[in-house]
Amino acid sequence: MAHLIQSELSRPRGRYSNGSVRTCQNCARAKIRCIRHGATGSCDRCERLGKECHFPESRSTNGGIKRDSKDKRIDLLEAKVDQLLATSVCPLPRNSSTTEESPASTASQSKDAIDKGLLTVGAANMLLNKFRATLMPHCPFVVIPPQTSAESLRRDKPFLFLTILTATLYDNMPLQRMLEKEVKKKISDCMIFDGPVSFEVLQGLLVHIAWCQYHSRPRRFSQYLHLAISIITDLQLDRAPEYRLWRTRVNFNPEEHKESVSWGHDERRAVLGIFFFSSSVSQILHKQCTFSYMPYFDECCKHLATDAEYASDQHLLHIVQLQRLSEKITSISAQNILGTHGPGSSSERSFRGMKLELEQYRASLPCPLHENNILFMQYYTAELYLCQISLFDNKPSTQSPRREVSFQIEALRMGLVAAKALLDYYVCLPLRSEMAFNNAIWIQIGFALTLASKLVVAASEPSIQPHTAELCRALDISSMLSRCILRMQALVTSSMDASGDRDVFYHYEQRLKRVQWWFENRMLPRQKSDSFQPPVQPSNMSPSGAENNHLESAQLPLDGLNDYAVIPREVYDMQWPGFFPDATIDEILVDWMEYTKASEQRLR
Repeated sequence: MAHLIQSELSRPRGRYSNGSVRTCQNCARAKIRCIRHGATGSCDRCERLGKECHFPESRSTNGGIKRDSKDKRIDLLEAKVDQLLATSVCPLPRNSSTTEESPASTASQSKDAIDKGLLTVGAANMLLNKFRATLMPHCPFVVIPPQTSAESLRRDKPFLFLTILTATLYDNMPLQRMLEKEVKKKISDCMIFDGPVSFEVLQGLLVHIAWCQYHSRPRRFSQYLHLAISIITDLQLDRAPEYRLWRTRVNFNPEEHKESVSWGHDERRAVLGIFFFSSSVSQILHKQCTFSYMPYFDECCKHLATDAEYASDQHLLHIVQLQRLSEKITSISAQNILGTHGPGSSSERSFRGMKLELEQYRASLPCPLHENNILFMQYYTAELYLCQISLFDNKPSTQSPRREVSFQIEALRMGLVAAKALLDYYVCLPLRSEMAFNNAIWIQIGFALTLASKLVVAASEPSIQPHTAELCRALDISSMLSRCILRMQALVTSSMDASGDRDVFYHYEQRLKRVQWWFENRMLPRQKSDSFQPPVQPSNMSPSGAENNHLESAQLPLDGLNDYAVIPREVYDMQWPGFFPDATIDEILVDWMEYTKASEQRLR
């Protein structure tokens, strides 16, 4: 290499002494540099290729001014090439690259779903209108103004635009899964590579989290949620704008200061939305909540309520307040693990205190529960959650058997009434309306069906049945499970994505059948030996009628019950609480069998 460079540097410039030019005709046509050692003979390339090498005579032997000027420029360029060769003796590594990404590849990466021909602009506008009409009421934390068109949203907020299209395409699962892959690429570009991390990314992540039940498996709800929380932390959106300190404690320049930025109501809605999904999902799936309630959330709610841009802004305060009550219920669970369950115990005081707070909250609402889908589901889920905490989430006794106390039968009855109200509301909704439900609502429905099945099994014990038979007949969980399965079957399609996976409703149907199998496997033997058998009474009530029925049932006298073992962690499902089919009746009821005639006499 060094010898070649030296020979190149020592090679004569300009024309050869015989008057011929320095480039043969073959190399000139190929526009390749011609190298010849000496004034005669073939060039290296022609000799290697076995071609006839011909160097034409110079047209101007006297060196015309124009030709000389051109030759000088060529000589200067060739000298520059020689200089670069001389400084590049060591070859580059195979995997290294000295050139930037070509404009063609960059343009290809920047193409969106419309550029790639997956959707038209007209279809995108239809999907955006569908999002505003059907999906946005179930997620009032990201609001798209009615005057915003698909073209403007695509231009100003391309990532949010992509996540909205993805969420709204639930009627076309294969295309939805294709767009989901595009969302994953955009998230990796923004959060892992060198793309911008902006407030728009937070809004897009919130939309993607809200309808993550439509994602391909395994779903990454927790991962996306924590990415969103990291943006809130970095942009300091978890505090008022006047308290956002952009100068760190390791900054040596006291004059360097960054002005605080605020996105107004959009910012407040997004922060409240991340809190809602983080808190509501974690409590049911028994996970640690990493973005729990902060006093600043009340300030956000008050700003939105007093200066409401949309009707949904008025409800955010009530959603946050109710979720805060649910977090207080979660704190009781840790107390129950080591707590006692005798009359006047801390568990009983906690149960009655939270039950009273829920009743006071409902009485303070400015509108009936059934007028807001999110609040309705959230409220009865909170009651069911209180029942779960009071009866099931505690350590079974290893000492003498405990006797039942009245508040536990009261909790059991409250759970049966709440389950009936929530499930009646769901099955009375128009068919396919549940396709717009956000992921938190689906988890709430799964939790209600799971807990209702366990409560009915527990309530059918001969010593407990006199206090619960009427409520079990009203709930009719066997018929309710069948109706829910029929609704799921109406949503299942034969479509498959590129990996061969079915749609989410196919998997929901399978889970419901597991619940049904678990319930019938335990109840049918009892129904054969006992006179108790709940009659099938299909409900034709409207959602508002479901709430009225709840009010009538709530007026019945309430009594008490015992505790329950913690379900093994391995039988949990990531997106639907799954206690089936592994749990046996002994694991579920633990020492409920110890309910005696003596304790029954005390309750009368």
